[in-house]
Amino acid sequence: MAAPTAEAPTGASVARAFAAHFPDAAAPRLAFAPGRVNLIGDHVDYCGGTVLPMPIEQGTWVAAAANESGMLRAVSVDREPALAFPLDRPPRFPDGHWGRFLHGALAVLEADGAAPTGADVLVTGNIPCGGLSSSASLSVALLLALDGRGDAGLTGLPLARAAQRIEHEHVGVACGLMDQAAVVLGEAGAALEFHCADATASAVPIPEEEIAILVADSGVPRTLAGSAYNERRDALTRAAELAGIEFTRLATSLQPGTAFGDAELERLARHVTGEQARVEAACAAARAGDWPRFGRLLDASHASLRDDYAVSCPALDRLAEAFRRQPGCFGARLTGAGFGGAVVAAVRPDSVAACLAAVTAGLGADSRGAFRARSRGGARRGE
Repeated sequence: MAAPTAEAPTGASVARAFAAHFPDAAAPRLAFAPGRVNLIGDHVDYCGGTVLPMPIEQGTWVAAAANESGMLRAVSVDREPALAFPLDRPPRFPDGHWGRFLHGALAVLEADGAAPTGADVLVTGNIPCGGLSSSASLSVALLLALDGRGDAGLTGLPLARAAQRIEHEHVGVACGLMDQAAVVLGEAGAALEFHCADATASAVPIPEEEIAILVADSGVPRTLAGSAYNERRDALTRAAELAGIEFTRLATSLQPGTAFGDAELERLARHVTGEQARVEAACAAARAGDWPRFGRLLDASHASLRDDYAVSCPALDRLAEAFRRQPGCFGARLTGAGFGGAVVAAVRPDSVAACLAAVTAGLGADSRGAFRARSRGGARRGE
């Protein structure tokens, strides 16, 4: 996750930074991939549910220049140390190391016949806090910049699926396709209604004159691979087997209230079926401009993630409640996998300054603050 910067990176500033780090390299290929905030629909993507993520204007930049050295040299403005290794003998990176994403991107491209024989790579970005899909943003940007086919390379759903493979096969997170789809397919001024079971999508307008989306960092870090994320998924896999339902159709096929003879499985399943219904209702409310109903659905989602799926924590609960106490706030919930990270809130546009000031005043020293999230579209090559 990139640390926040005083000035957002641009294509020109990233190219200059690349030239400073690699003065002997050719002009780089540039790629940008946004982060995303999930408005509603957490822990249903990997079991075939519907989700409503929105790309944000902050994201990850990658500059990469191919060569024939057989070496990979990489530097991250936001991470230490720099990396250098032969492509035919990559090191074994520890869990959580950003080198896993870099190696994963190269391996995925190599399988597709599009990996460079050597490359210099610079990574930077300004995703301000956890829970905003910095992993998918990094994966997509790396693929776009390193794809030897250039503009003829991966796009759309194939690009999103390739980024998902990086996390599955090289990072160790059995994530769904939501984050990658939002990063790749997102449109400006809209969230993405994404049906994970069949990978179909449609835009849901988020008009800035009607509704403002705010995000605040709880200050509690979380690492998906080392958390209970995979344990929840494994439990739902058992639920799908017991119900005789294909796992990737569980969210849309499981009947609410299905008994498993196991209290934990029933709690987890209750969240999945309830969240699926809430997402469908939230999409309808947003299209109708019914923001009070939209906000109530966010509140209900947080309660389910806290009580049934058990992925909240005291800091997230306090932060969501702090938003709800502010005049003009329609609703708030944890966003992302939970166990820490961020809270998202829907508020009236004329309440943005007051909500941000009030909530920020209560944040701890470890928080990276709060901001208004705006949708500016999905990933792109070039400047």
